[in-house]
Amino acid sequence: MSYRNFKLVMIMGIFSMLSNCAEYQAQPLTDQKIQQQLPPPSIEQLTIQAQNINHPLLQPVKFDLKDGLSPDEAAILAVLRNPELRAIRNQNAISNAQLLQAGLLPNPQISYSFSAPSGGTDLGMNNAFGIGLSWEVTSLIWQTSKIAAAEKQQQSVDLQIAWQEWQIAQAAKLATYQLIAYNQQQSLLTEMALRLKENSERLQQAASLGLVTELERVAAVSAKNLVDIRLLALEQQQKQQQQRLNRALGLKPYATVRLQQAIQLANHIRLPAYVHLISNIEGRRLDLLALKQGYESQEEQVHIAVLQQFPKISIGFNHALDNSNLYTMGFGIAMTLPIFDHNQGQIALERATRAQLFDQYSNRIFQARADIAELLVTISSTNQQIQSVAHAIPDLEKLVKAYRSAIETGQVDVLNYYVAWNTLTNKKIDFLSLKLQLTQARVALEIASGLYRIPTDFQGQVL
Repeated sequence: MSYRNFKLVMIMGIFSMLSNCAEYQAQPLTDQKIQQQLPPPSIEQLTIQAQNINHPLLQPVKFDLKDGLSPDEAAILAVLRNPELRAIRNQNAISNAQLLQAGLLPNPQISYSFSAPSGGTDLGMNNAFGIGLSWEVTSLIWQTSKIAAAEKQQQSVDLQIAWQEWQIAQAAKLATYQLIAYNQQQSLLTEMALRLKENSERLQQAASLGLVTELERVAAVSAKNLVDIRLLALEQQQKQQQQRLNRALGLKPYATVRLQQAIQLANHIRLPAYVHLISNIEGRRLDLLALKQGYESQEEQVHIAVLQQFPKISIGFNHALDNSNLYTMGFGIAMTLPIFDHNQGQIALERATRAQLFDQYSNRIFQARADIAELLVTISSTNQQIQSVAHAIPDLEKLVKAYRSAIETGQVDVLNYYVAWNTLTNKKIDFLSLKLQLTQARVALEIASGLYRIPTDFQGQVL
């Protein structure tokens, strides 16, 4: 091959390689692009997405906001709209790129040399050149392990994303239940505040007529002030919880979400057996599945590190023309000599990482089982407390009714009636608080066990 022909082949080869290269496209961070990302999708889009959602735990729901937002709808809406999840899902694109890179073989190497006579007897001599092509064949040895490691890592990332979606969905569902409980407690406290205000005004008039003592009047005013403080604190909790729900749903900070009015908090949970909840938890909880896939990916990384301790071998071909116009063609092998570096450091690093992942996986299983056991105790205790309060409420209602009848006949004063009524209201508020605690424990148990829903038993008691 003449020098001119070789030069032409080289130029054509370079242009061919450049034509397959990716082009750089700038994506500046502009306000316009950010604003385009922030607007929420339409109700029609959300309805379609909610019915077609694909998640290992979450189930599709019929999305309809006409009657208000339900806890299950809030969970799905959070998965579809939460901005934090958008950023987390980008990890999937990163793992896909890593899988693509793992499947690529190393590029061959091409070399070219040129020499021209520069002195001495150069009569009849011509310019010399040489061309070589080589490739590292040992990359084929661990190619399969590299692809397997990248595939396992991709599956791990997918499961980690699904776990984050599950947690945010459960947080949105719990925030909805908390708002429902706060709204019901606010109604009871508002009723009590109005009642105490009326009682305070009655005692104010009675005190001016000398019918009651100043101590009784001050006690009535103090009771009203305490309820007002409780009401203000509850309103603050409502606002904070509304902001948490808006954040989970990807709504504007001060947006108002209308909740379904017919939703009741569970007042009893049938306790599943501990053995049933921990059975196959490794194949049910998404974070455990993600850790398992990550461990298997690291297992492949250890295998790769062990394989890479062996000598790297490259084979090549060369073609040359010397100064005497003699063409030669040859074959060559290059091999590293593992005298000092046997890849010991990388092997130790990969093994230590594998041991760390193993301990993380084992510890996560231990924590899951411990959390389930603790939550079962909490649910059992809360069930008993709810039952105790639920039994006390009818008796207090009868007492209030009896006081109301006694007032009409003049057998009891109004003060005792108001005290009994306020005691009943406080007991109902305690009942709501306990039901909210039970709901919180149920959601926590769903997360800990990896179950979509824990069975509940609604007694149908209306407050």
